[in-house]
Amino acid sequence: MTIWMMTSLFAVLSHVAYAKPSLYGKFDLSLDYLPQNNATQPDHDKFRLNSNNSLIGIKGEEKLNDRLSAVYQSEWLISIDHDKSPRVLTPRNQFIGLKDQTLGTVKFGKHDSPLKQLGVLVDSYNNSVENNADIQGVMGGDNRVDDSFIYESPAIHAGSGEIDLAVMLPMGSSGGVEKSDGGAKAAGHHLGDAISTSLLYTDSKLSLGLAYDHAMPTNFLRKSYLNTEDTYTDTSGAFAAANTVRAIGRVDLDHGLSLRGLYQNSKVEERLGNARHADDIDEANSWLLGAEYNLPQADKWTLKAQYSATEVSMEHGYTDRDISQFIVGADYALNKKVRIYSYAAYLLLEEGSKQDHQTLMGTSLEFKF
Repeated sequence: MTIWMMTSLFAVLSHVAYAKPSLYGKFDLSLDYLPQNNATQPDHDKFRLNSNNSLIGIKGEEKLNDRLSAVYQSEWLISIDHDKSPRVLTPRNQFIGLKDQTLGTVKFGKHDSPLKQLGVLVDSYNNSVENNADIQGVMGGDNRVDDSFIYESPAIHAGSGEIDLAVMLPMGSSGGVEKSDGGAKAAGHHLGDAISTSLLYTDSKLSLGLAYDHAMPTNFLRKSYLNTEDTYTDTSGAFAAANTVRAIGRVDLDHGLSLRGLYQNSKVEERLGNARHADDIDEANSWLLGAEYNLPQADKWTLKAQYSATEVSMEHGYTDRDISQFIVGADYALNKKVRIYSYAAYLLLEEGSKQDHQTLMGTSLEFKF
């Protein structure tokens, strides 16, 4: 190593500010009542405790010089409801990367796809009832992918708002698309065999986003097969590589009213590891319409309503599969970190003339730190 290289390295290290990692987390446990009116099994009622994406993690940023920082995060799902999972911890987003103030951020690891991240902006019931009240229980596309390279641009100023670009390039698995511990693996031997991208515009009142996935692993049918065991369990899913377009819009109006919308189209991309029945799917079209209203005279209260649906067109003589869910509820903020929220939902599953009608009522306590 030359004297110049040693001097440069010392100059960088001498400016490092060793920041302590931040510990954060969320505990969310709900009591849910699920009366089941089933088409394929006896009707029955039951109460259940659900841990709704309770998690714990550490994250941090180490400043290397005036514009460059190292960033990292390691997050774990905590299973509070041990009757459904003997495991205590399951990996979620876990990565390490570099952040440049001018060029953007690069990350390496397990991460939510850019397409999935757009959905969080409009989904009023994200993570609720073990992900069965949010759009993840109704439509595909919400993926967390292993062994990925992620690029996130710095904010690009555009009029009164800003534009953000994100790109994910998974390093594919030789075994094809497959589920992993807390996520999924894409197929392909080369960087770029699968890709997820998003473009997001935001200003003080408006958010508009467009995302595209190519050959990203996803569950196509979710609950759209009539359930044979448990209504609120993802029973089969037609797991396969997917080409998906997602568009979202959100308007935050004056006096606490927020309007949200989403449209999505998904088609199967032929890849090693696709479920054998995935070839019978023509396409899946999904929608979401929602609203939130923070009461002006009682700002601790927020009212919510959301409708989401997916229509799956089948081929080769198979019956089309449709799913729709309407959910309403109210949140009460005890303070900035603790809230109580309640909800009631109606779920309809259809396969031709066969139908399952399911209702859900529940109350949850959430604590963030």
